[in-house]
Amino acid sequence: MLHPRRVMQGVVAGVRDYGNRMGIPTVNGALYFDPRYLGNPLVYCGNVGLIPQEKSFKEPKPNDLAVGMGGRTGRDGIHGATFSSAELTSESETLSGGAVQIGNAITEKMVLDVLMVARDRGLYNAVTDCGAGGFSSAVGEMGEHIGAEVWLERVPLKYEGLSYTEIWISEAQERMTLAVPEDKWDELRALCESEGVEATVIGRFVPTGRLVLKYNDQQVGDLTMDFLHNGRPPVVRDAVYRPPA
Repeated sequence: MLHPRRVMQGVVAGVRDYGNRMGIPTVNGALYFDPRYLGNPLVYCGNVGLIPQEKSFKEPKPNDLAVGMGGRTGRDGIHGATFSSAELTSESETLSGGAVQIGNAITEKMVLDVLMVARDRGLYNAVTDCGAGGFSSAVGEMGEHIGAEVWLERVPLKYEGLSYTEIWISEAQERMTLAVPEDKWDELRALCESEGVEATVIGRFVPTGRLVLKYNDQQVGDLTMDFLHNGRPPVVRDAVYRPPA
């Protein structure tokens, strides 16, 4: 198991470095130590920002294009969510290179700048990130109340050889998914090209209530949005609190 001091110093340094590269100040922080978190710490990083009130509600509209913007997809982001829940050992740093996507703060800053301009021009109806789960969580979340069809072969890749499953679930810190009206796509694409940000149409939001995945014209996935979000009952666990003697 990694020494808690090594983990603490790495977390603090990582938050500081990524924020500095994106021009986001770290204005506050706190550290708490508890022996129950020796094997795997709880790290929470949050941001506070201001946006126009009329832009604070996001919902894809029927026939909006699903657009991936920012970094490309690789295998390095496939096990980010599972890795973050595992015990940290001396082997973790070696394993994390193939499990956790290492974010590119410069690319993410470029994406952020484009998003703010596109927001003010009204070029998209909704946006979310591709964190743990990649496009699977982003498109699945955005399309909950409408439905979506995704064309996985269109997703830009870092290298060849990825299966459609890997393309679908690989996370990326510097990649966003947008719902773009079809008549706004050309303007958004031109804006992205002018700023050196890659943007690709990977699907469409459609009023079917289903999530359909296709790869090279073959259907490789089909679920109802209701099953995706509500099909598995939430786990309820009973616990008893016993204060220390």
